[in-house]
Amino acid sequence: MLRDEAAGAMPGFIAGPGGSGGRVAVSTHDRGEAAVILRRAYPRLRFDLGCADGPFVLRHSVVGDGRLSSTELVLAGRARASGTHPDGVVAVGEVLGGRLSLEPARSGVDPARPFLRPPGPARMTSEDLHLRTTELDEPAFRAAAERYGHQGAPLRPGPGGAPSPSACAAWAWTASHIQRAARDPHVLDNPIVAGELFDLAVRTLLACFGDPDEDRGAVALDAPRSLRRAVGYLEEHALEPIAIPDVAAAARISVRSLQALFRRHLGVSPVEHLHAIRLEGARKELLRGAGGDCGSVRAVAERWGFGNSGRFARLYRARFGERPSETLRGRR
Repeated sequence: MLRDEAAGAMPGFIAGPGGSGGRVAVSTHDRGEAAVILRRAYPRLRFDLGCADGPFVLRHSVVGDGRLSSTELVLAGRARASGTHPDGVVAVGEVLGGRLSLEPARSGVDPARPFLRPPGPARMTSEDLHLRTTELDEPAFRAAAERYGHQGAPLRPGPGGAPSPSACAAWAWTASHIQRAARDPHVLDNPIVAGELFDLAVRTLLACFGDPDEDRGAVALDAPRSLRRAVGYLEEHALEPIAIPDVAAAARISVRSLQALFRRHLGVSPVEHLHAIRLEGARKELLRGAGGDCGSVRAVAERWGFGNSGRFARLYRARFGERPSETLRGRR
């Protein structure tokens, strides 16, 4: 049974640049209907959903406008797709569940990290996929990037992942925030709010995927040195017990200034940022699917500083949309 909350072609129905926000959400348990939905959503890709028996589900939603949008795709079972990704779009994908392999990318996508989707020819294979893609209009993105002193092509080509757990955590938080905000159809009607969301996406993109050969900070383009020192300390000592006064000392500022700095530039507290770094690290281990006691959910959680397995599972599911045991089971 097809459920369609808005009419029109899937991402094409969204208002053009400068238009107000839109939303589409469709779902079906029928492979034939799913094929139609996917053709409308991705007209340049050809999907093969197979014909296996058993439960099947497709869920596809898009929120945003022509300048900034967030797409979420849930596709059960195994699937293949081939064709081309469109030009004129800067797109970052995140595998929130299941498996995904993309070409061209000889080593495939690292599902533990956000990846920059390259335009042009591509082939994809997936299994029980849960994918979120954040897309920015490329001309608008490049114009914004130039305001921050980035000329030409400021992003590293190919689907390489973000360079550090901190950057991964920053992008995951940004993408989730954009998705939640854009679900309100009136948010993007406000040019101030829409501009702030787009600016946040641009700055985080440049921080996560900017050319490492250029001289720029790893946290944000205009991040103070004290913030970079603090984040560097959290990353370096993520597997060790960390006290906030130690972080402040490493950043050479007071605890109060440290808290304010993280809130102002990252939108979270130092402890929340540390949790994000540790969750990303734990997820990466679980996605490797290591066997034995050292690869159990409990062992991974404890190694990354989560002594309470129940709390770890709640934080993990809130961040990645699945239980840690599901991630581990999916990679074995």
